[in-house]
Amino acid sequence: MASVESKEISDAPAVSVADEAAERRRARQIVNDALLRVGGGLEGLGLRHRILPGLWHAGLNVVLSCFEPEEALILLSDRARGIVGEGTNADAPPSVPESMDAYVAEVDRAARAIMEEMDGAIAKLREAKLEDYFPETVLDAVLQVLVSAWGPHHVRRAISEQSALLIRGVPATANVMEPSRPNSAPLPKRKRKAASSAKGQTGAVSTAPTEEKAIEPPKRKKATRSVTAYATTDVSPTGKAAWASVLISHDDDGRLEIREIGGTLHDPSGRLVAIKSLHECVLAACEQASRANVLIETPSEACVRAAIGGGSPGSRLPDEDAIWSDIDRAASLHRIEFRHARHSLDRDLSERCDRMLRRLLEET
Repeated sequence: MASVESKEISDAPAVSVADEAAERRRARQIVNDALLRVGGGLEGLGLRHRILPGLWHAGLNVVLSCFEPEEALILLSDRARGIVGEGTNADAPPSVPESMDAYVAEVDRAARAIMEEMDGAIAKLREAKLEDYFPETVLDAVLQVLVSAWGPHHVRRAISEQSALLIRGVPATANVMEPSRPNSAPLPKRKRKAASSAKGQTGAVSTAPTEEKAIEPPKRKKATRSVTAYATTDVSPTGKAAWASVLISHDDDGRLEIREIGGTLHDPSGRLVAIKSLHECVLAACEQASRANVLIETPSEACVRAAIGGGSPGSRLPDEDAIWSDIDRAASLHRIEFRHARHSLDRDLSERCDRMLRRLLEET
């Protein structure tokens, strides 16, 4: 397996949270650009069918080359906690290749080809003095692809198998078997309604006037979606309250969306605006989704208590019934986890929310 030289992190000057978020975004863009070129290279080698296990091996090889086993375990455990839902193929068993030796050899070749594509990314990161972000950025980019393709359940299985190896003292990449059915397999096509005959019983074509139908705008097909979101609020001394929600969603068709929504209202207590933020976040996460696996983090512990299990006595006020009804209905149709967090685990989400809140409160 191709390897990456381990690099000790130097004692660099501390950077602000905003600067670090910007650096991480830049590193992610460089890595993503490199990964976009992977498919063509594997196509030429006849290894396109091994791109997903190849990505797994390449990403874990980077992690194991750059971190000690204990550090790698902590990193993998952290990423596993952030993978929400089960996917549509959780019941699909891992596929077993006809020849394990041939499978391992092909995956190894695919991983080496992927790492060759990453050489350019490493050079660009070093040039931008962002090389310290390389291992985590590669892992996150790989997991993003695999969660969409393999499904959350099977990616957590892969991480579990890798962690088991490390716990046993084997610092090698686990040979993970792909699920026998991909995540979010296409749903059966709906039967088309038979067109009504325009002819009468005598066979003559009907000339009766027909009511002109309004032309409906095109709509995106509903998809299974995984969403990570952060919803937060702030209140000014004048009682002006601002709410902000930022969502990162991955649809099963490969579509990625980063969405920022926010607004203001007069709410000196801050209670209503916190519920408003959570409500808008839930609606945005679930709209146009056939099935959504959602993780929503918010600093409002009261909102989390009220959202979980229908709310404890006194956690919901009578005039909030309509809002909580929407949230409960969405939670019954989709898988939604509400988590109390002072800041989002994804720092980029927190930073986006903070910027939006400042902007909203500064507006007159």
